[in-house]
Amino acid sequence: MTETLVHLIESAAAEFPDAPALEGEGEGGGRVCLSRTDLLRRAAALAGRLIEAGLGPGDSAALLSPNRAEWAVGYFAVLLAGGVLVPLDVNLKQGEWANILERSKVAALLTDVSREEDARALAEGLPGSIPHFRIDEAAETEALPLSRWPGAERGPDDLALISFSSGTTGVPKGVMLTHGNIASNARAAASLFLSGEEDVFLSILPLHHMFESTAGLLLPLIAGAKVHYLASLNPRVISESMRREGVTVCIMVPALARLMHRRIMSAALGGGFLQKTAFQVLFALSKAALGAGIRIGGLVFPQVKQRLGPRLRFFFSGGAALDPVIGRDMLALGIEIIQGYGLTETSPVTHANRPGGGNRIGTVGPPLPGVEVRLSPAEGGNPGEGEILIRGPNVMKGYFGNPGLTAQVLREGWFHTGDIGRVDGDGYLTICGRSKNVIVAESGKNIYPEEVEEELAASPLFSAACVIGKKNPRGGEEVFAVLVLHPEAELPDPEEERRQAIRGEIARLSSRLADYKRVSDFFVWPGGELPQTTTLKVKREEIKAALREMPGFGPEDF
Repeated sequence: MTETLVHLIESAAAEFPDAPALEGEGEGGGRVCLSRTDLLRRAAALAGRLIEAGLGPGDSAALLSPNRAEWAVGYFAVLLAGGVLVPLDVNLKQGEWANILERSKVAALLTDVSREEDARALAEGLPGSIPHFRIDEAAETEALPLSRWPGAERGPDDLALISFSSGTTGVPKGVMLTHGNIASNARAAASLFLSGEEDVFLSILPLHHMFESTAGLLLPLIAGAKVHYLASLNPRVISESMRREGVTVCIMVPALARLMHRRIMSAALGGGFLQKTAFQVLFALSKAALGAGIRIGGLVFPQVKQRLGPRLRFFFSGGAALDPVIGRDMLALGIEIIQGYGLTETSPVTHANRPGGGNRIGTVGPPLPGVEVRLSPAEGGNPGEGEILIRGPNVMKGYFGNPGLTAQVLREGWFHTGDIGRVDGDGYLTICGRSKNVIVAESGKNIYPEEVEEELAASPLFSAACVIGKKNPRGGEEVFAVLVLHPEAELPDPEEERRQAIRGEIARLSSRLADYKRVSDFFVWPGGELPQTTTLKVKREEIKAALREMPGFGPEDF
């Protein structure tokens, strides 16, 4: 029988009671360090207060806090009380939070000192007002035996968490995940990466996101590892923390991998002629060896790992497609990036490469144990490709309050992801694109923006690129690129010459693409970056909406 999240943390605390589990900066510059026993005692104290305030089994409680060690206190307090956690994105606006809380009918709100004012206003502004509590207060109580807590009566099929999308109006999409969904996914992921008490995870992605809360919190908790919390996404600060804290594993998104790659390559190629030439020769040699299945990056470039983090085992990348060029370059430098795949609806990980010989760059790896996968032919798709369907104990219960949408994606036990992929003979999955992002050419052929973006990202002129479909008067769509110029891009000043240079660069980068996939026109985005989510995914719909309002475009173009 699948375990619950309460059983999961109980077994972790029994196996590793006093070892450091979660640590980070506290108020006033001090450091917070919690063992699994500390975590349970603090969670139990907060659970007791939640129960006194009227939170009963199946009631929902929201958690509004940035990443910190005590975030897990709130997480497990709600579960010990028998409640359902609703984690909130701290970067949303007051109206978005209020809409989610009203829809999910929360009975309590948890927060920390940095968000207490927001939480108070939010709690008092809701109909009927709800109590709010701090997760970072050091109150403790005896937690064991956990069997005396209401959460111990919850079963694997009972709801544990609802992950909501944003939105100030309408119905935000809420993914309902059970105890069994999340616990099974954490166990399956832990079985692959063989983490242990010697490992230190660096947590930099937002904990309200399932990727971080499952792979970056639950996995190290049950493996006996330690998690260090860092608020900054600056590559320099990340590398400093990795060296100082002895980090061995870091979960990241591809945008961060690109920043690190650019920083390393710029430093290597920015020296004198002899240094630059030596690097190019050794780098070419390392890549050639890699092509033959031999890894010499760590021997040839020991200084790269030394500066980034001498104890680093690997990065684990998810949330979007990792550019294979970056993956190979980093491996040639001695840094391994393991790419995986999944969705919130699958708790979230469904596929992952394995460190070492099981890491096939360009794929997201084979399925996790217990996960079944099949492809459903997609109209207009290429031979061998299809929509990715998932079945397993990690697949969600459904969308909160939306049985119609649930029925669309959960059919005959299979979750229809909306992503297009292909599978090789060994079961390794390659993601081709997202069906809802697909651009349909006049010829009826499908173009996946991610493939074109990957080519554009190779240019030193562009710091970011988003590819969308622009409607063609003749029918169908054309490939349209929205570009952010790199601050140090060397381009001519006259506008027309500037555009010609950019167009020439796009043509050069598109040479490996089929004619129907090539960029027909482009727009240079004002400002330093494109609109992004907290996990650094580009907000395509927001970009389209902005373009419709700009001179030269109309409401029918995008």
